[in-house]
Amino acid sequence: MFPDLNLPKAELRLRTENNQTQVFDIFRKKFVMLTSEEWVRQHVLHFLINDKGFPTGLIEVEKSIKLFNTDKRVDVLVRTSQLKPLLLVECKEPGVKLGQKEVSQLARYQITLEATYSFLTNGLQHFIMKHNDKKISYLESLPEYAEMLI
Repeated sequence: MFPDLNLPKAELRLRTENNQTQVFDIFRKKFVMLTSEEWVRQHVLHFLINDKGFPTGLIEVEKSIKLFNTDKRVDVLVRTSQLKPLLLVECKEPGVKLGQKEVSQLARYQITLEATYSFLTNGLQHFIMKHNDKKISYLESLPEYAEMLI
């Protein structure tokens, strides 16, 4: 149905309603339509919690933000316990080749949120960046939550 991803396999709660497959989102506390992008987003969320130690209470999904007087939605935003933006995640469906367009979208969100880290993924390929005084460092892998706070 959906491809294997370059992320740990997530135990997702699925159902079919009106001939549509839906997945239960533990953050939005409801079933949502399972699209290719949602498949990636749900795997990323489970990866953050189960493998990287991110606290569920500091994760926001489909977060609305204002960007140059327009309303946008960020796929995933993780905050510190002081509610400062820590990690910005932008998910694309596996068929989307990650390129300048996708990096630019993430950069626009980053201008508004000023998160310390950003993570762009299509589930197969990942770009992980650390932002420090207008300088960007690319990382090989996503640090654990506790490491990000140091």
